[in-house]
Amino acid sequence: MLTIKDTDVRDLKDMIISALRYALGRRTYITSETAEFIKRYPELIDERVKSVMLRDLEEYFQKRESFKFDDECDFNTWKNLYSWLERVNTNENKDNRVIK
Repeated sequence: MLTIKDTDVRDLKDMIISALRYALGRRTYITSETAEFIKRYPELIDERVKSVMLRDLEEYFQKRESFKFDDECDFNTWKNLYSWLERVNTNENKDNRVIK
């Protein structure tokens, strides 16, 4: 079990957002790796992280409508992550400091 200090929790959440932003539009293994990593740690998804990620994914979907810059498998990965994020209960993750 990894224990995260209170001061580091926000930084870790910001890094997960950054990882998503980096992986969006890529055509490599990193798309599925990033999505699976995010799903592995639902306790990091608070309301702020959830809204930022959903917004970033929505922007990606809109851009993709006019120009397909990735592969279908990547698009499906992001659609699945979007659906997963919609279902995450952020109330349970409000003050969680421990990552299991």
